[in-house]
Amino acid sequence: MARYRILSLDGGGAWAMLEVWSLIQAYGAHTRGHDVLAEFDLAASNSGGSLVLGGLLMDITLAELMELFRDEARRRQIFAGGGNWPARYRCEGKLAGLRAILGPTDMALPEVASRIGNRGRKLPHVIIAAYGVESEKGILFRSDLNAPAAPIEPADAPRLPSITLAEAIHASSNAPVLYFDDVARTRAGNCWDGAIAGWNCPAAVAVVEALTYGWRADEIALLSLGTANVLAPDKPLPPSSDDVGLKLRRLGAEVGMMLRAILKEPANGAPFHAHVMLGGALPTNARDAITDGPVVRLNPMPGPTTTDPPHAVLAKLDMDAVLQSEVAIIERLGQRWLSGQVPNEPVRMQRTTGHPDIGHRTATEALAAWAALAPRRV
Repeated sequence: MARYRILSLDGGGAWAMLEVWSLIQAYGAHTRGHDVLAEFDLAASNSGGSLVLGGLLMDITLAELMELFRDEARRRQIFAGGGNWPARYRCEGKLAGLRAILGPTDMALPEVASRIGNRGRKLPHVIIAAYGVESEKGILFRSDLNAPAAPIEPADAPRLPSITLAEAIHASSNAPVLYFDDVARTRAGNCWDGAIAGWNCPAAVAVVEALTYGWRADEIALLSLGTANVLAPDKPLPPSSDDVGLKLRRLGAEVGMMLRAILKEPANGAPFHAHVMLGGALPTNARDAITDGPVVRLNPMPGPTTTDPPHAVLAKLDMDAVLQSEVAIIERLGQRWLSGQVPNEPVRMQRTTGHPDIGHRTATEALAAWAALAPRRV
């Protein structure tokens, strides 16, 4: 059966290099970005995943894309220091860094994805998630301005100028308050990270987009790539108190937890929703996991017992890993995960045991399932 194929790329800052690891394992380090995109009909991304998508659209090899994440000078073009407190980074510096990295690929989004790739196939439809600050709702930047899911405007309505690829990535990756010191100012309005809209994992959004094109649910296959789900014990809040100092301490803790929560898709959320929307079977008992569903999830899931790299070290790393030593830890996690030493996050897992009831326990199993579901196109 010919399948409509979707690539979904989670947000996660510098941790998005794990998505590049996934693509290298699936398609090879020397495969160019357009050759990867030729395997898909739609690509959806948020935040760090949008950086990966930008690299694919640049048509560099996956090995070269990995080097962009490894290069500390390049990372600091995105995470430009000197942001106004309490933010760590300058928002304006990020946009300039993105433009410098993308170079001539930084054109209007419809132009970027309407080209013919180097295998004679038109590049896939692209959607990049963001959040409109003034409108207080999610925004999807599309390469197909006439997509069936796009809002219909009156024929005489003035058309907004097309956002560029750099602007779309800038908007999509603009984590607020603790990270970047301003909204992402684009021709489409002021934006924050798409995670604010609940789209840090855009898998379900991408399925809705695909369904509106008229493809049947049983014709769709989705590959969902994540940026690590570091399982950790619950963090208790300070107790409530009438003391002003303790009230402020609790408020600070709650704000920090809220901001980090919106940047971390709850485990098994959007991929499970996508599985159900596509008609994936549900398990009937705890013994027999569903491993042949329409959604394949690839994402490392180190737990509290992980010792290499140490779980305590992973749990302390924020999404904005900039130092070379921090990136080395993420790389080590990727290597251990792909070799089967760190579990893979399934589409859904059992609450008490952590075992998959939908999806795959190891990266090797997930990669094999995707190869069977969506064989390489000739």
